[in-house]
Amino acid sequence: MTTINAVNSSSIRHAEFVRLTVGVLGTVYTFCNAAAPVTVNGITFSNLGVLLNVGDVQREMRSTSDDMTIAVTGIDPTNVSIILSNDIKGSLVEVWRGFLDSNNQIITTPTTQFFKRYQGIINNVSITEDFNTQMRTRIATCSISCSSMRRVLENRLGGVKTNQSSWQFLYPGDVSMNRVATIANTYFDFGKPPQQQTQATDTTTSTVTSIDDRP
Repeated sequence: MTTINAVNSSSIRHAEFVRLTVGVLGTVYTFCNAAAPVTVNGITFSNLGVLLNVGDVQREMRSTSDDMTIAVTGIDPTNVSIILSNDIKGSLVEVWRGFLDSNNQIITTPTTQFFKRYQGIINNVSITEDFNTQMRTRIATCSISCSSMRRVLENRLGGVKTNQSSWQFLYPGDVSMNRVATIANTYFDFGKPPQQQTQATDTTTSTVTSIDDRP
């Protein structure tokens, strides 16, 4: 059971912390909605303040497949290419809630008040731009849709195809499925005398003896 001692204080200050692990190379981006950068366990989370909005996380006793949205507003248009140029879909998303002291750092006594709230993967990213005609400036907003690991497992297909290529991909050298293609295209007359275009052969012979032929 998780004990959150910070909620017993008369003054509660908290922030949301996000870590994205993007692409095959595993590039890590960390940011939070605190007023100043916060360092936790050697990891510095950049401060985005009100520019970062983390959606609600459904909390239940049993595990659920609820999704979540993370929105970052005020992105410099030159940094939009960072999102578009990376293979961001399928990247790991982790969200924590931390409770802050008067120095805007995580409370560490009696225990570190830093708790994971969510873990999932990115399934979609949308970018919108708002152009201010008077200021002649553009403001980009990036919305990241995240799916929980439970939903990933729900949509995952299990099992293996019973053909030679799929089987030997998992079990190299195993010839159990080598004749599947041949058998699949073969017609068998089960329970009937052998017919044309079958692999069956008649290996039995029968002899009928008439009563009149007996000695």
